[in-house]
Amino acid sequence: MNQVPNVAQPQVVPQQCPLQPNYNAVKIDIINPSVAASGAQAQYAQPTAPYYNYPQAPIYNYPQAQTYPQYPAPQQAPQCPAGCQPAPADNSVVINQQNNNAPVEQKAPEKPAAEVPQPQVSQPEIVAPEQVKPQVDLNGYVSRLGNPDFQGQLKAMEDIADLVKDSPDQAAELVDTKVFDALNNIINVDSSKLEGPSQAQLDARQKMTQNQQVSEEEANLAKTLAPRELADRNKSYALFTVAILDKVFADEVAKLPGSTLPPLTELPAAITLVDQLKDNPNPMVRSSAIEALSYLQKPEYKQDLTTLFTVAKNDQDQGVVQYANAALEKLAQI
Repeated sequence: MNQVPNVAQPQVVPQQCPLQPNYNAVKIDIINPSVAASGAQAQYAQPTAPYYNYPQAPIYNYPQAQTYPQYPAPQQAPQCPAGCQPAPADNSVVINQQNNNAPVEQKAPEKPAAEVPQPQVSQPEIVAPEQVKPQVDLNGYVSRLGNPDFQGQLKAMEDIADLVKDSPDQAAELVDTKVFDALNNIINVDSSKLEGPSQAQLDARQKMTQNQQVSEEEANLAKTLAPRELADRNKSYALFTVAILDKVFADEVAKLPGSTLPPLTELPAAITLVDQLKDNPNPMVRSSAIEALSYLQKPEYKQDLTTLFTVAKNDQDQGVVQYANAALEKLAQI
């Protein structure tokens, strides 16, 4: 009897889940099962007896002829008794020795045992794991933030703010190192080397702040921002963008059971907000840093934020001082 071949069961290697959500394809490693099909042919039992049974004694009993000393008498052919059929030469019919009148039933040749069919083992279908498609074009946002065109950077940051407001679950995909690196590059640009506003622009703006009459050309000139001003404006926007993405990150951490929020300065790029508040020479950027940090108000961060805003109250620029006082009043409510 043939043995049924052993079939190697498919082995599934579980995927390790990362601590942070990973939207690349889940690799499931499946070892392709192999079927150990037997190559041996079926063995058949050899017959223990010949296909035809026949008596070993002479088929016919006849008297022996007498022997003479000189001339042997010719032997006569044996006479078949009445009703007896002579045996064919091919022994297809055998006469029983005990009953010469009854032919022995012819036995058909034994058929060899049928070959045992090999079991049909279906190969398990290997289905590729469904790849999780990202809902947000992460690389697209990174590319737009890295665009040297100031207007392109601004539009990318406005789109991130809209996505956080409308679809916070999708915005969580932007909590990525590449996004924060791109925002840090915008914030850390040395804008002092860029061209500032011309004297004509400054004069037109002075007239407008004093409610003096200005021409249409002077109004357009006053509204046009110089490259240095565009860079500083984008720094303020980048500070806000870091803050809103840090809040998304903190909210996602808070959803995890038994989780603890990381310290304020360990939030992604949050240390950049603190550095800009302390060291940026532009009071507009320092004020933006205060507003960005104020957006991160949580009970866990109250002590650190109180310290930062208290120090900012001693700023030389009165506009920065006003922002610091407003942030402290808001912080006292939590």
